[in-house]
Amino acid sequence: MAKFNEKTEPTVKKTVTHQGGIGYTQRPEHELIGILSTGIDNTYYEAENSRIKRLSELISTIAKKDPVFAAKALIYARTVFGQRTVTHVGAVELLPSLSGSEIAKRFFSKRERNANRGGIVYRLDDMNEILAYYFAKNGADASIPNSIKKGFKDAIEHADLYELAKYQMKSRNVSLIDIVNLVHPKESEKNGYVDVAVDTFKKAIKGTKYADDAYDVDFYNRDDGMVTISALKALVLGLLKQFNTVEDKNTETGKEVAEKVKSGEITKEQAKVELNEKKTENYKELIKTKKIGYLALIRNLRNILKTGDNELLDKACKLLVQKDFIRKSLVWPHQIDLALEIMKIEFSGINMAKVTEALSKAYELSIPNLKELLPEGRTAVVFDSSGSMQGNCSMPINSKQRINSSPAEKAALIAATFAKGIYGDVYHFANYAKEIKGWNYNDSVNTLKKEFMSHNGEVGYGTDFGSCFELFSKENKQYDRVVIISDCQDGGWHGNSIEDRLKKYAQKFGHPYVYVIDITGYKVVSGKSGQRVFRLYGYSADIYEKMPQVEINPNIVIEEIKKIEI
Repeated sequence: MAKFNEKTEPTVKKTVTHQGGIGYTQRPEHELIGILSTGIDNTYYEAENSRIKRLSELISTIAKKDPVFAAKALIYARTVFGQRTVTHVGAVELLPSLSGSEIAKRFFSKRERNANRGGIVYRLDDMNEILAYYFAKNGADASIPNSIKKGFKDAIEHADLYELAKYQMKSRNVSLIDIVNLVHPKESEKNGYVDVAVDTFKKAIKGTKYADDAYDVDFYNRDDGMVTISALKALVLGLLKQFNTVEDKNTETGKEVAEKVKSGEITKEQAKVELNEKKTENYKELIKTKKIGYLALIRNLRNILKTGDNELLDKACKLLVQKDFIRKSLVWPHQIDLALEIMKIEFSGINMAKVTEALSKAYELSIPNLKELLPEGRTAVVFDSSGSMQGNCSMPINSKQRINSSPAEKAALIAATFAKGIYGDVYHFANYAKEIKGWNYNDSVNTLKKEFMSHNGEVGYGTDFGSCFELFSKENKQYDRVVIISDCQDGGWHGNSIEDRLKKYAQKFGHPYVYVIDITGYKVVSGKSGQRVFRLYGYSADIYEKMPQVEINPNIVIEEIKKIEI
């Protein structure tokens, strides 16, 4: 009997799913990728608090062996998956494992986008959210670790004027000024400078550490009555104004028009007309100069439509479909589709038709060309329409309306993307599998998604995860590739695992490549990765780009995470 060379426990074990079917645990690294790509919001089987607890335990487990990998995985999720909240929570949960590590400060520093290196701070407001969660977890009076202080100090010193002005977060519990006061960054050339009226500056510095600066202002008095100060100083003094954003321009416009009404220069009715005209000009300038962010453009489509300016709408639609702009924004394809759903509720007519066409094209541009990426062959696209996929998530449109954003909707959207992109056959499953026929390849992805979702409930609400392979065999359908989109929670009542059914199918037709796209990221999953069976996570554009790569290397995501430079 071995005394020292003890037997190790397998990292993947056979167990049961939430529904009681055959399931498997995952390697901790794979489970971490699953939750990082899908987020920590409530799901059908798992509440947000439970997901946060599981995230914390996963990070702790992985970081005991390899804290650098855990850190890189969080940065990957922020910069490739485009995830935010889950990475903020994960960064705080990683803190104990980074104590004394040489990468600790760099992990909390600013990400250099062009060089593709640096830390978790992709935008300055990432710092606010990380610190807010840190205080929520440890108490408002908790001392801040040096790694956070040094990293955030470095991030602020490397921020430019636009970033400092845009991400002040004045109305939040943790503002950028709060962080500056906590970490004491030095003024830098990168931060830039602003001009402020001398009288305004002198008034602002009274009683502050900058009070002595008044003597310098008097000594170097400028003829124009202005003084140039660092952006960081202006921020701390409350003198830094946003610029080149929709919010700041429209806010200033609103103030100007309100003053005219107050002085009696114009009536309230005239003010409405002038406000609309000025806001239209603001949008035109931001769109022309491309100073508006992609998400801000999507969010303001409603306001742009309400201006009634056809020229402005045409320019906005043209910007919506610029491929480089879309991909650099880290916008999720799902967010573009969701914006279209919201717009359709409120608007119709010729102008809405322009928006529909632009957003539909934008969605397709956010996805890589699947015909070019994937090798030729016959593909089956199978999405889960069971009860657990319906979820209970929705987002508010206004005080009375909400729009669904369930796993079922995301699954149908991904299915529509593959169906249109590679002309695959489409199936859905719950108690059993069924093919969806009669859909039009020429329809938009959004229209196809709705068509596919209209079949929910036709095959029951249970989950027979491997039923598609039985149907393929029964109908003599041979496929080179099978894409299954699901929460991966088999019901178990059929008695056969997906592996058994796939094996029987492969004996008859040969083994297809099988891609299981997990869109909820549970701990235990149906379907075991193996020969020609690959697991992908989430619903960002990344899942489409990874497919041809994992056929060569199934651990491609882990390898890409390891390549991250901090």
